[in-house]
Amino acid sequence: IQTAQEAGVLLRELWGRPHDTRSKGYRDVVTEADIASEKIILSRLHAAFPDHAFTSEEAGSDAGESQVRWVIDPVDGTTNFSRNNPNFCISIAAIEAGRPVVGVVYDPLRDHCFTARLNGGAMLNNTPIHVSAIARVEDAVFAADWGKEPELRKVAWSYAGSLLACAQTMRALGAAALNIAYLAAGWIDLYLSGHLYSWDQAAAALIVQEAGGVAATLSGRPWTPDSPDPLFAATPALLESVRALRLGVKE
Repeated sequence: IQTAQEAGVLLRELWGRPHDTRSKGYRDVVTEADIASEKIILSRLHAAFPDHAFTSEEAGSDAGESQVRWVIDPVDGTTNFSRNNPNFCISIAAIEAGRPVVGVVYDPLRDHCFTARLNGGAMLNNTPIHVSAIARVEDAVFAADWGKEPELRKVAWSYAGSLLACAQTMRALGAAALNIAYLAAGWIDLYLSGHLYSWDQAAAALIVQEAGGVAATLSGRPWTPDSPDPLFAATPALLESVRALRLGVKE
């Protein structure tokens, strides 16, 4: 929490100014803020946990063989940040034995700090949170994200379009971890992704699970932080209802 908040101070200082934005791949940008935030986070966590391994979006993965690996997104929602759109966050998680055990998603502009530890519940600024009680798809507000490649987007939109025809409405913040954290807080009821990396989803998925929700896949295969399947997160009552819609399945 302290590390995320320290990096958040920096992001607040840099937000709203002109940015040094460059492309690092197809539909993929990085700013000076991503690099500076990452340096703070890696420095603090390396000092606190020198025997652990680390994977961060910009720096990549180290060669550590520790049972614990930290996965870090120093700015989730970089495109938003680069345009001075206020929807972005910092995501930090520790993964042990293939599952997240600690997660922090921090929105520095709103000072929203979503946190969870395995079997320890989920919090927003030290207040317990829980997913909503929505049980019917037609009452559900859902959020979605999609990958960068055209084919990934086509698949994601086939899912989202089918769900939008049934649900109350849809929202898209442009920051996956923030979308998922909002589900944990009960502000939305469903979340569907097209493609995410471990640093996008590990912390927020743990927060959802500890808030009484589920992190799953539409395929029915178990969700893991490195799962290639699109993440589907929801209230427990909505999970099977949405699976019954057979999104993306051709008859």
